[in-house]
Amino acid sequence: MKKLKKTILAISMLSAVWGGFFFPVQLPVAWAYGGGTQAERYPQTVTAAQFAQYAGEKLEAAIQASGETRRHEVVLTRGVQDMRAPAGSLICQVDVPKAIRYAGTTPVHVSVYVDGAFYRRAILYYRVKVYDTVLVTTRDLKPDETIGESDVKLAEVTVDDAATTYLHAADEIAGRVPARFLSAGKPLTESVLQNALVIDVNAPVTLLSDYNGIQVTAEGVALQRGRVGDHIRVKNARSGKMLLGTVVDAHTVKVGS
Repeated sequence: MKKLKKTILAISMLSAVWGGFFFPVQLPVAWAYGGGTQAERYPQTVTAAQFAQYAGEKLEAAIQASGETRRHEVVLTRGVQDMRAPAGSLICQVDVPKAIRYAGTTPVHVSVYVDGAFYRRAILYYRVKVYDTVLVTTRDLKPDETIGESDVKLAEVTVDDAATTYLHAADEIAGRVPARFLSAGKPLTESVLQNALVIDVNAPVTLLSDYNGIQVTAEGVALQRGRVGDHIRVKNARSGKMLLGTVVDAHTVKVGS
């Protein structure tokens, strides 16, 4: 009986020593990492689908606010993973760049706040595709070549830049020619066309000027080629005086201030 008591006492003492060693080691480690499992420390989750929804809705709203009314698509090209967050009031703030890129990718930032304090940020990337029905060339066109009705047609194209001004009607190209070589299928924009040459070198022109509110005309000679709106050098045919004027039309150059 005495031996049995000693054996039980020895086991009890061994248990006490083991218990005293284990908990002091584990408790500081648990305290250092916040205690509990990851799910307990970060009980909230913002899913990848929620990030995509918040960012996509904000980007779509920004596109509409910019005045864009053309058909378009918003495509997520790179999303994010689920994000775990600690307990507290959780808010996601979405920020879209002021300039939305049509030809490249647009980053959308989603900042996560817990109890008003910034926690983490996620960045998603989108491609915004905007479509427009515009005039395109049906054949190759050389610089300054006259554009006929059969040289253009309406077709839907992908818009490269929100600031690009496309042409949609035949009357918008009247009196205009290519500023550079245009290959077949090229969308016509304001930047690829220019006014046609209407005055050639040594062409006779009428010089128009204002003198005290009275319009005065004189015969002149163009010393340079010119398009409507161009500034060219001219010569007064009677006095031989050289002047700088603005081309008004194929026969008139306005001189003076």
